Amino acid sequence: MHKLYIGNLGDSVTAEDLIKTFEDHKIPYSGQFLMKNGYAFVDCPDDHWAMKAIETFSGKVELHGKRIEVEHSVPKKQRLSGG
Repeated sequence: MHKLYIGNLGDSVTAEDLIKTFEDHKIPYSGQFLMKNGYAFVDCPDDHWAMKAIETFSGKVELHGKRIEVEHSVPKKQRLSGG
């Protein structure tokens, strides 16, 4: 799987909002959206769709008045080690 980080989400954004956004743009995803405060994670089926989601959404799509940011999710262990 290719996990995506979806950031800059307003407090009122729900998983249903993200589902609708992905479906409206015909971007497939796998499993459920893991919602956190101000961000979320979701899996894409392959790298092609992950890149398509990044290109389609990042800085271009608004949810509840905020432009969302989408990028590849980097595991915490890799972020901390700088790798």
